[in-house]
Parts: sequence; C-alpha cells; structure tokens
Amino acid sequence: MISRRRFLLGAAATIGTASGINAHYREPGWLEVIRQRISFFPSPSPSTQPFKILFLADLHYSRYVPLSLISEAITLGLAHDPDLILLGGDYVLFDMPLNFPAFSKVLSPLAAHAPVFACFGNHDRKAGSAHNDAISQALINAGVTLLFNHTTVITKEKQQFELTGVGDLWCGQCNSAAVPGWRNAELPRLVLAHNPDSKDVLRDGVWDLMLCGHTHGGQIHIPLIGEPFAPVQDKRYVAGLNAYGERQIYTTRGVGSLYGLRLNCRPEVTILELL
Repeated sequence: MISRRRFLLGAAATIGTASGINAHYREPGWLEVIRQRISFFPSPSPSTQPFKILFLADLHYSRYVPLSLISEAITLGLAHDPDLILLGGDYVLFDMPLNFPAFSKVLSPLAAHAPVFACFGNHDRKAGSAHNDAISQALINAGVTLLFNHTTVITKEKQQFELTGVGDLWCGQCNSAAVPGWRNAELPRLVLAHNPDSKDVLRDGVWDLMLCGHTHGGQIHIPLIGEPFAPVQDKRYVAGLNAYGERQIYTTRGVGSLYGLRLNCRPEVTILELL
C-alpha cells in the first residue's frame, strides 16, 4: 500500500504548475476560521449563551510549519472569546531542531484567556521515544492540562459537561475504559480523541460528541474523488461535523501540514458553539 508520505510527495510532483504553487506556497498558510453550532446540552435554555470552544489540532511545529503560523491561528481563535480551549494532538514534528521554550511561549496566550485541555496524537507518544517528555513539558509550561484517558467536569454558570481525553489510537493507547457505559448525573459527555477512528474503540461507551484531528482534512482534496489517502479507515469522518448514529463527530482540518502541502483543503481554526 502506498504510504501517506509517498502519496503527498507524488501528488506534489504531478499536480499542475499553478495548483502546485498554490498547494505549496499559498494554502498551507491560508488559515480559515470555521464556526460550527452543535446541539449538545439536553435541555438548553433559550436565554443561555452558547458554550464556545476554540479547537485546534495538528499544529505540527516543524520546518514546514513555523511558530508564526501557529501564533496567527491562536490570535484568530482567541478573537472569538472562547470559554474553553481544546487541543487535539500532533503538536510538533522532529524534522529539525525545535525551540520548545519558544513553542511554549507561543501557546501561552491560550491559558491566559481560558482553561486549556489537550490530548496526545500519534506524533506525540511514540513508544520509547525520548521526545515524549519534551512535548508534554512544553504543553504544561504553557498552562495546558493534559488528559490521557482521563475525565474532568467543565462548568460555566448553568452549563456543565464531562470532558474526556483519550490516548492515541495508532499508539495503542486509546483506552475504552476511559469512556465507561455510564456517566455522572446524566451530564453530556464530550470526548477529545486525536483520530476519528477512535470511535470504533469507544463505541460501547456513553458519549455525545467527539472532537478529532489527525486527518488534516485529507490535506489534498481531489475534485470528484475526495480525499482517498486520508489516514483513516472510515472516510466518512475526514472533515467537519458528521453523525455517528445518534452521536456526533467533528474533525478539524488542522493548523499544520506534512511536507508543506495543502490543496483545496485550507488549514482550520475551529470555533464550536455548543447549544
């Protein structure tokens, strides 16, 4: 099977000149703010303001994704005054020496604005990797709370829900026990999982909404074909809000990219309004 890396590099070599320039020099840095309203609370009051979440994933700080782009994404997101900030994994790529203190400094405005919680992605928790602690510490230094198969309760005035962050699927760390078949006080439950295919591991758990990244929206979208090489088994959840039975999954296209390529698939800053 062709690898994701070989496909992306092959695509860059075969797309037309104009598209190739767009894919490499324009789209990877052309951030788009997406606002999505989602029915989430069981009995919302008409007078209650939506619970606003800034959701960012796949930052991929690397030679192809400068800290300036990540900072721009954060600035765009904070302009919407979120109540909560969630980070969906894959924070860096080790394709060059990384400045972790600078990375923490770029992330620090998030926690200065609202509570920040994060899960890990497949690039963050590779077995035996000496880089795991460096990534974790950079997030902690920025004021981020890490959720690794752990649940917390989020409260804002009369709005309350359970937030569970699970480990990465590809790393074999997505634990189904982290999302049990019951919930406290019938609160709605939001699951933060890097990979949308995690839904299959967590299908017997009780949850209402899952937020994911990992796919980059396919990174290269081919008209009339779609995103055939998106790195997921279930292509229904490559991007946007989609139903999973009576539950919902939102997959962001992410901020960064692999190998500095995007075509018909702009990087995304996501504002979710839970009703």
